Amino acid sequence: MNYNLFKLLLFVSFFVLSDCSQKPTIGNIVPDHKWSYEDLKSEYKQCRGRGQLISKGTLRGKLTFFFTVRDDSTYIQFRDFLGRRTLYLQLLGNEVYAWDILQDKWFLTSQIQSKYPFLIVLEPTDLTRYFWGIDPQFKGKEHPKEFIFDHKSISVTFQTTPGNVGPMVSKAMIQINDNQNQIEIEIEEREYGMSYPRLIRAIPPTILHN
Repeated sequence: MNYNLFKLLLFVSFFVLSDCSQKPTIGNIVPDHKWSYEDLKSEYKQCRGRGQLISKGTLRGKLTFFFTVRDDSTYIQFRDFLGRRTLYLQLLGNEVYAWDILQDKWFLTSQIQSKYPFLIVLEPTDLTRYFWGIDPQFKGKEHPKEFIFDHKSISVTFQTTPGNVGPMVSKAMIQINDNQNQIEIEIEEREYGMSYPRLIRAIPPTILHN
């Protein structure tokens, strides 16, 4: 074999083997970084996204939603399968305000928790951490992950998936009465540092005073 040709083949082989030994990068590189809640808020200030809420069991249904979270507050707009705006939620600290748009009614925290008892376990601050992508963990809570409320056993679990800023919680699963009823809140898309300004609004005063 010609010596110069041999050197060329050796040179090319070296770069081919070097390239094959590296992991391929397709699209965004997902960093393996575990964020704390405070660091995430400090870095990005706000976050927006979309997802779906699916209920299974006696009350079957599916709603899509868009959300914006800023610091310790979350704003969520739900839509039904027809695309109609059905429910608007504000999670401000540890308070919840809900506006039933179709019925033109609003509800306070205690009224919402009475209607949806799992929200006593998954408090507004827990939900805000979830929408940021952080596992609420329930540390220091007076109640465990599974408890009895009005003869109903309720448990909450979370799933984590890779994201463009690292692994983040993307699904919350609430099981009621040993899987007889289940609610899933799944985040399908998150964009850090972005918001939906139209979601950050006040509930009309005429509704609040009805």
